[in-house]
Amino acid sequence: MKRLTPVVALAFVFTVAASAQTAQPASVLADPWFQDQARAGLKNLYDMDFGAADGIFATITERYPDHPVGPYLQALLPWWAIQIEPDDPSQDPVVFDAMETVLDVCDQRLRKNPGDVDALFFKAGAHALRGRLHADRRNWLRAARDGQQALKALQEVRRRDPDNNDLYFGIGLFDYLSDEVPKQYRILRPFARLFPKGDKDRGITELERAMRQGQFVSAEAAYSLLQIHYIFEKDYQASLRYALWLRARHPDNSIFQLDEGRIYERLGRFPEAERMFQSVLARHDQGQSGYTDAMAEQALYLLARTTMWRGRPAEALAYIDRLERLTAQRPVMSEYKALGKLRKGMAFDALGKRQDAMRCYRDVLAMKGYDGDDDVR
Repeated sequence: MKRLTPVVALAFVFTVAASAQTAQPASVLADPWFQDQARAGLKNLYDMDFGAADGIFATITERYPDHPVGPYLQALLPWWAIQIEPDDPSQDPVVFDAMETVLDVCDQRLRKNPGDVDALFFKAGAHALRGRLHADRRNWLRAARDGQQALKALQEVRRRDPDNNDLYFGIGLFDYLSDEVPKQYRILRPFARLFPKGDKDRGITELERAMRQGQFVSAEAAYSLLQIHYIFEKDYQASLRYALWLRARHPDNSIFQLDEGRIYERLGRFPEAERMFQSVLARHDQGQSGYTDAMAEQALYLLARTTMWRGRPAEALAYIDRLERLTAQRPVMSEYKALGKLRKGMAFDALGKRQDAMRCYRDVLAMKGYDGDDDVR
């Protein structure tokens, strides 16, 4: 599980950081029609009903053609395509171009009215989303620059609208990660000096506030808490609470489902983990939206790992064979190809087939870009 990358501290993502109690009476974000439509669109997005989400976001764009909310929301579709298929960069230009459009619209509005809270909201969001993608692609300096701009806009919004509960998503992520990331990732310590010092305990409290009281960012805040407790705190029981919260609201989200299975695996609840991964495979075979080949790859690898941990290496090999057939037909070079080959070698070793195992290990060493991390996403 690596979705919450270290430099997310530099670019905390807003899904839609806004509330009904905005500081400007004329704000689009205070329009009850927009609130209902945005919540419905975001629910469809998290349910991976992308066609329905796109239709709602297009309607919002049509109703507010000179507002940054439309292009921002519509960019969440390619953004989620990246989350489902993180090794495929084909959607990166679409997201970057959309964020440029959002920033242009925001700057036009701010030139007319420097106190335009809507423009400040989405300027923060655009820099944060763009910075997050730069971070995922290891463009650290660009991520840091976007993070600085996002934080600057966020602080201005907080000054003008301190009671906005959705703000505490970005604030909480910054507070937690700017405190914790430099302790765990030496390479990012120079970038941390560009930002004010955070407080991880305060950050968790702020994220909880956004999750419980926010209008639009509850799911994002809950998912961030899930990842924080899984990746940084190693508190899998706490992580499971957030996974179950998300799954109760969005049972058709393949990412949330895979992460629930991963947490069961870490807790040693192997039968539940296996059932979760098997369910992902079944939904993939049925062609359910969001249950892509990339999700099936992960499920097959995790099933191989889980069955290995349960002392069933022959069964693990069967899953790895399916994984290899799947990776062979996909145009994207996934890290699961290398991880599957490594796990195959371990299974052969467990079965006493040392020569076969050594052949697999040599194949892994020859694969370009493999970093040896067995706990991917």
